[in-house]
Amino acid sequence: MPTDLSSIDLATLSAAQGVIVAAIRQRCCQWEQDSADAAADGRLSNALMLEHWAFAADLLASVVSSEFSALFGQTLDARMNWSNATRSVGDQLLDALTLEVVAAQSEPVVQC
Repeated sequence: MPTDLSSIDLATLSAAQGVIVAAIRQRCCQWEQDSADAAADGRLSNALMLEHWAFAADLLASVVSSEFSALFGQTLDARMNWSNATRSVGDQLLDALTLEVVAAQSEPVVQC
């Protein structure tokens, strides 16, 4: 991870979060479906194992999303440079707009 968090591109960070979390959630959905299929076929131990994998994947997706959000926040903090009181009005307006965009974004939802 870069030591200068202000150099991280926020759009790339947001896109990476969406792609990674969606991929994990898609795998979770696949394991849930495989678990249901295994249970219907009477393979109960396989069904239980797949159910546990799906639960772990769902938990991992939440943790990954949370960590990306924390990194996004740290990057914003580094960019805003709260301790510097001599920032231009334009920079302050850009920061306010960035916060509004971030607040309007929602986590991608994968339907199983």
